[in-house]
Amino acid sequence: MATATAGRFAPHHPRDRSFYAGFIAVCWLGVLFGFFPASSARIMGRADYVAPVILHIHAFSFMSWLALLTIQIALVRMRRTAVHRRLGLFGAFLLPVMAYSGIAAELFSQRFYLQRDDGGLDFFVLPLFYVFGFVAFATPALLAARKDPAAHKRLILLATTVIVGAGYARWWGAALTEVVGDGYWGMIANTFTGTNLILAAAVVYDLTTRGRLHRVYKIGVPALLLGQLVCSWIYHAPWWPPVSRALIQLPLPLSG
Repeated sequence: MATATAGRFAPHHPRDRSFYAGFIAVCWLGVLFGFFPASSARIMGRADYVAPVILHIHAFSFMSWLALLTIQIALVRMRRTAVHRRLGLFGAFLLPVMAYSGIAAELFSQRFYLQRDDGGLDFFVLPLFYVFGFVAFATPALLAARKDPAAHKRLILLATTVIVGAGYARWWGAALTEVVGDGYWGMIANTFTGTNLILAAAVVYDLTTRGRLHRVYKIGVPALLLGQLVCSWIYHAPWWPPVSRALIQLPLPLSG
């Protein structure tokens, strides 16, 4: 296995397989606990509205991403890298489906609740953050960094961490809000704690196994943290609800 040498970031480390296996387990944990209550309510017919096709596409594509990532990590553990590379092409197909369905499904939901109460207009910035953050990291991972294993897997980790953070926010966000509130810093804590714990683990792992951070983390982690600050600022800005309403009312094919 490669180890760190002067001037070169080691693409592999003996503990990488355990770290990424733990990472995908944490991802599944957040998604299952975060989204299972809403999913089970829909299956039992207790949802607020009948799910449109785009919502099913959204759920299927995001679960497919986690399933694909789980298989990809398993293939690397089994040293089936050729199969790993070929199967990774499916991720390039999933990416636009996830981006479009994520926005379209949220638009359908927002339009439904907007007919009852416009108090949730500030929330619309969060799904926009999740989708754009995911795309910003997944696109270079799938299109530009596939021949650079160290950069590729860190970009995939950052992209997946963005969307998995939504699951953790659903899971314990309400409990954290009771403790820290929903002000500027409170919103960051109750929304992004899951994301930031995973980011911290990734940063610590690089420092302990390589002695330094990969350039993807040097750029990507501060960018994500800055994005969270901007997201909370927009969330609390008085000008955002009318902008949010205008965006929600824009026509989008397949959104319902």
